Amino acid sequence: MSLAKDELFGLVVAGVIAVAALADFAYRQGKGTAPAAPIEAPKAPPVDDQDARAAFAVKLGEAFAQDQNPAIVTADAMTLKIRWEMCSKQMLQRLLHDDKNYQVQNIRQLSGISVPELKRHGFKRVECDDGRQGLKPTVENL
Repeated sequence: MSLAKDELFGLVVAGVIAVAALADFAYRQGKGTAPAAPIEAPKAPPVDDQDARAAFAVKLGEAFAQDQNPAIVTADAMTLKIRWEMCSKQMLQRLLHDDKNYQVQNIRQLSGISVPELKRHGFKRVECDDGRQGLKPTVENL
């Protein structure tokens, strides 16, 4: 039994594809060892010092005052409490995460507030209250 030209051609193409697939598989198995993870510098351990947290709260309060945007900032155990007239969920997000927002840019630069900085000081949560009666404060867990 002999094969027609198109059948023979089809078998050759299928064989070439199979060989290419096997070669790719063997290559990927040979490269299976993952590259070594980059060595990270040891992170500074969180400061579990209420005095350091209180000092950071004072620094943040002064940053609000310098920006002529008065706020009352306190460090209550591991919670940073901010009473700020402009506080909302969006403004708290901007204050903690957004370097480019003009409403909080100066405060962030003057105080150095950021989530990693708060964690380094040992804060576990941030509460922001706009001072209106009957409304719960906006909370972000770190």
